[in-house]
Amino acid sequence: MSGRGRLLRSLLTADVLLRLAAVVLAGLIVIRSLLAGAAGLWSIVLVLASAAALWALLRLGVRVRSVLADATADAPSLPSFIADRPRSRLAAILALLVLIVHAGITGYVGVWTILVTVALAAIATLLSPNLRLVLVLGTTAVVFAAATVFVATFFQGSTEARALAVSLAAVILPVLVSDKLVGLFKQPALTITHQAVLAVLTLLLGYLGWTRADWLPGVMHNCYTLPTSTGITVLRATADGTRCYGLLDTADAGVFAATAFGRDPVTTALERRILAANRPLEPADLTVVWLGALSCDPPPGGGTGCADGRDYPSERDQLRAMLFAQKHIEDTTDHRLHVVIADATQDVRHAGDIAKMIIEQRDALGPRLVVIGGGDSRDTTQTAISSLLGAGIPFIAPNLLADFGAPGRPFVDRAGYLQLAPPNLEYATDTAVRLSDEFPDGYRLDIYQQPNATDLYTTSLVNDLLAAVAPNDRASTRHLPALDRIDETICDDTDGPPTVVYFADRWTRFADFVQRIKEVCGHARPRLVIADGSVSRFMANYQMRAVSMADWPVDYYVGGPGCSALTESSLTVLTGQIQHFHDLFGMAKEDRFTCADRAPEAAASGELRDACTLDAAAKMTSQPCLPNDLGGFLLPAWDAVVLADALLPNTGRDSRPAPADYLAGLKVTDLQLSTTGSMATVTGGRLVKATVPVLLWHVDPLNDPARVWERPSPTLLLPAEKTP
Repeated sequence: MSGRGRLLRSLLTADVLLRLAAVVLAGLIVIRSLLAGAAGLWSIVLVLASAAALWALLRLGVRVRSVLADATADAPSLPSFIADRPRSRLAAILALLVLIVHAGITGYVGVWTILVTVALAAIATLLSPNLRLVLVLGTTAVVFAAATVFVATFFQGSTEARALAVSLAAVILPVLVSDKLVGLFKQPALTITHQAVLAVLTLLLGYLGWTRADWLPGVMHNCYTLPTSTGITVLRATADGTRCYGLLDTADAGVFAATAFGRDPVTTALERRILAANRPLEPADLTVVWLGALSCDPPPGGGTGCADGRDYPSERDQLRAMLFAQKHIEDTTDHRLHVVIADATQDVRHAGDIAKMIIEQRDALGPRLVVIGGGDSRDTTQTAISSLLGAGIPFIAPNLLADFGAPGRPFVDRAGYLQLAPPNLEYATDTAVRLSDEFPDGYRLDIYQQPNATDLYTTSLVNDLLAAVAPNDRASTRHLPALDRIDETICDDTDGPPTVVYFADRWTRFADFVQRIKEVCGHARPRLVIADGSVSRFMANYQMRAVSMADWPVDYYVGGPGCSALTESSLTVLTGQIQHFHDLFGMAKEDRFTCADRAPEAAASGELRDACTLDAAAKMTSQPCLPNDLGGFLLPAWDAVVLADALLPNTGRDSRPAPADYLAGLKVTDLQLSTTGSMATVTGGRLVKATVPVLLWHVDPLNDPARVWERPSPTLLLPAEKTP
């Protein structure tokens, strides 16, 4: 038999097959990770199934060895690393175990995992025959790694001196001391390979200790994911460790990020459905980073709710728009929508940190990148948007309204920032016009708002209301900075000029505002209550409305148009999406979604009886209802995605122009959006005209969540809006 044949047969041993199969398996997982972004569950299934097949192959190998025993006896000698069967078996098993653990924790198996696996297998192969030696070297590495961390953290010298000190602590001293320690434990002298392994291990442990601020808090507070093959998901823990913030683009964030999606089951189910549909990015794909708030300060006793009772129905409306757009773009175009969820925590406190993460991940997020959302018009949001624009990343805001410092201008007045809703001044002007029409002999407007210098939305709204009413010399205004300033003059049984109370604060304080009115008016009613656009979030929360116990009407501005404003084509598309995702809304497959406000009787009166939004259908599990309304925030978010997909060119990283030039070059003309008459035109990176109209709706009574009028109350109807 030829030497080549004997060598081939000598390779057909159980241990060699085990090692070769482990290497091939690792390679396959790498390819699967890079090309398909393998999820954690499927990675585990793949590894376990391959391991089972491997053991079956081993049993077959034993039979083959017995047949080929005479041939293998004459085979040329193999390299010691392959022929040493105990070491080979341990190395292969360790490699498989590391892959399984990593797949379970992160949801991905990336190139770096394979490199770490190879390193660990090599260390185990070199050191495993002598466990006492492993213990000595491991302890030495830990001690000197701790010393390295101390030196790197507290050394006050120059960078050159620090580098020298770290090299001394992590490389030179461990090698010198290890020889002495080995002698004390009566171990054989170390080889150069052992000393190299010791130095590498010390440096690795030292690096982990030095960078502990980047990963240890996240691990301790379930807000950490190891780097994935997509390179997008990044999570951090808040200072108190109660919440996570960051970027998520995978439905399996791993065991160290179990609460990354929040604690509300409806919200987490929606997020996971969106992220599970993500695929590895192709150049033509549109990447949308949805920026908002999904987590909150937890209640003292724990649980899934928020300390102040807030919920996030409007944010869920926007996420549903992302889900629907994701499916629609996949079905109707040659590219896909990749959604990244960015939770900036309560009141978007970490919007600035999120912006930094997005900028750092710019290349991984693809060439067609846009940020949509924003949450609230606060100073942190404004700073974050400016940072993104400075990096050449466009921002589309469906519902940001503040015009602080520049009445009537966008929240961020720069190219690349596209604000779909009109600024606060237009809402204030609408209020002043309606009140002047209803009270031609004069009125008093009491504006309630707790001063907050960082809340640009409420601050600018108060200023705009004062400015809008000022030209009317028969009208007066009062700013009420605290609830106790609201008095009985707002009630309808008091004398004096008609007094209208305007809620110009955040919706989270609206319940307390309602309670104060009930206290001062008693059995009477307030003459007229108007609320800002923030309160549309309160109105979307069925439970909050029901427990308010207020049996009087409230007029309020809404975040977006209703179902009745849809074009026929948009109605068909969105109805189809709702049917496709029927399980998210408690619908049976045969149930059909029908817009309540498109019925003839609703169109005539504007009243929606038995109204049930998509969010109410998803949340009201104890008293389920069949959805018949989209909710006030879904359509602007849907339009934002449609606009982004039409607006953003497919520009490669190498050919991308300077940030300012790229944003100023964005343009689109007369793009039809979801509602009748809503057309978007962008010139020079700026939206020519807002696409979301100023809409005033009312509820009567407030505590009946099933009744909504998609028009102002009769008191505030303008002559052109009154039916003859």
